[in-house]
Amino acid sequence: SLATQWMWVYNNERPHSSIGGIPPRKLLEAI
Repeated sequence: SLATQWMWVYNNERPHSSIGGIPPRKLLEAI
């Protein structure tokens, strides 16, 4: 559904200020 897609993007691809403004997915790739 559209809500599920939005939630995935919100949680995985958008920049998060608490981890330096990068998406969580990029943080995991860097580790």
